[in-house]
Amino acid sequence: MTGVVSVVLLVAGLAVVVGSCAGMAIFDDPLDRLHLTTPAAMLGSTGICASVVVREGLSASGLAAIGVAVILIGVNPLAGHAVARAIAIRRGATWSDQQDEATGSPGEEQ
Repeated sequence: MTGVVSVVLLVAGLAVVVGSCAGMAIFDDPLDRLHLTTPAAMLGSTGICASVVVREGLSASGLAAIGVAVILIGVNPLAGHAVARAIAIRRGATWSDQQDEATGSPGEEQ
């Protein structure tokens, strides 16, 4: 029975990853492509890692799969934000604090 559950989780995770890759091949805008990395990193990797845990149990391989899933789930939002910000800066966007604009930047003579 655990073999069937493991295969279902693996196929579901791989389907999400393949679907995200197919969408990335279709879209042209980098921000649209960035949105498609989230399901692959969050849902796809979690399904694949869950498949390993179901199949191997809490052995060294299962614990490693849990560790990989936790790292991917934790790092994906940070990496996505950093990449989106880099794309926006490359396109000419600027960031500034509204308080700095009203009173001047810290360290600036008033």
